[in-house]
Amino acid sequence: MQSTKKIRFLRGLERLLLVFTMLIVVLLAVFSANGNLGVQESYAGGGIVVAALLIVFLIQHSIDSSVAVVESQANYLQDDALAALFDRSPVAYLIVDKQGRVVEGNVAAVKLLKGEVAALPGLPFFNLLAGMEEDQHDVLISKIKAGLTINDLEVPMQTLRADESVWVLLSVFAYRNAGQRLLTLVNVTEQKKVDTAKSEFVALATHQLRTPIAAIRWNVELLEKRLMKGKTDSLEKYADKIERNTLRMIDLINDFLSVSKLEMGTYAAKTEPTDLTDFVDSILDEFAEKITQKQIKIVRTDDPPHVVIEADSRLFHIVVSNLVSNAVKYLNPAGQIELQYSLSGNVLQLAVADDGIGIPSDELGDLFTKFYRASNARSHQTQGTGLGLYIVKESVKQMGGEITVESEAGQGARFVVTLPVQVVSAGETS
Repeated sequence: MQSTKKIRFLRGLERLLLVFTMLIVVLLAVFSANGNLGVQESYAGGGIVVAALLIVFLIQHSIDSSVAVVESQANYLQDDALAALFDRSPVAYLIVDKQGRVVEGNVAAVKLLKGEVAALPGLPFFNLLAGMEEDQHDVLISKIKAGLTINDLEVPMQTLRADESVWVLLSVFAYRNAGQRLLTLVNVTEQKKVDTAKSEFVALATHQLRTPIAAIRWNVELLEKRLMKGKTDSLEKYADKIERNTLRMIDLINDFLSVSKLEMGTYAAKTEPTDLTDFVDSILDEFAEKITQKQIKIVRTDDPPHVVIEADSRLFHIVVSNLVSNAVKYLNPAGQIELQYSLSGNVLQLAVADDGIGIPSDELGDLFTKFYRASNARSHQTQGTGLGLYIVKESVKQMGGEITVESEAGQGARFVVTLPVQVVSAGETS
């Protein structure tokens, strides 16, 4: 502000002196033409003009210096503002040279790459794009080296942590320093997961639903033909097949919807007070008919009985009903299921164990993966989607807990769910 005022004052003074100088020159010329100007007066007048011009020159020099100061301050402020924006931007910025070595990066870039600030200078950025297809990788590097502008290219990028990568929208621009490029990196990993989950959902739903729909159509056609011929025998058989495939299709749809919500992060948690004894009673009541048919013995341990916790009843129901359903499904007639829970502080442990067909020990690592069914389960001639235990694992994770399993083929299985809980009522004491 002071420099600006000084410039204005000097420019005004400069104009005043120029007017004064011109006036002196005009007067000298007039007096000289009339012969009224002697030698001494001419020298004096010339001296005044020279002095005035010298002062104007000095003023002009001062103005130039002041302008230079103002411009320097403006450039400094501009650079300082740009540096602050660069450092504090939520968008990851990298400056790389022609060879793809990182010259500088901001805080967001360090966070995205999961490294340290000191690790950025000299980092070979092109190596981080190794997850791309080879031809696409080569084309991208050629464009960056050529200084071409790239806008919002979706690419996989390796972080500085081993075996960990992210998806980013990469944009590249020529930088003000010769040969350097400015890169912007926007993390779209979560959006990519959602898009992948949507694509998988559509593809898998189409594939898995084709079988029960085809079976329903086939049995409806057979039923229709028999009715047209006036034959009413075996109608119950066809109706039963239609019902079973319809129920299987409903199970598939429910499983797909559960997987979709959990994977895409659209599940809305809703907790409510839940009496664990009543809750387990309701689960067992759902399977009462099958339990009676197979003469299964249920062994309960509620420790303590009627404890009340804050729980997401929908997720909790998915977990327990799937574990009980598998136990009933793969249990031999007259087998036994143990269902127990215990509370230690704010940690709930719930276990479902059976003495059924068990799970081969070398397959336990794959048990909770999507669409996986153990080899002995596939040969047991029971229907299954391969999604149940995957959904159980995702539901437990959603609730902040963990699930483990112990089993061997032919020796039954024991699933243990551990959850952090908020206790509303401590329940009954013996």
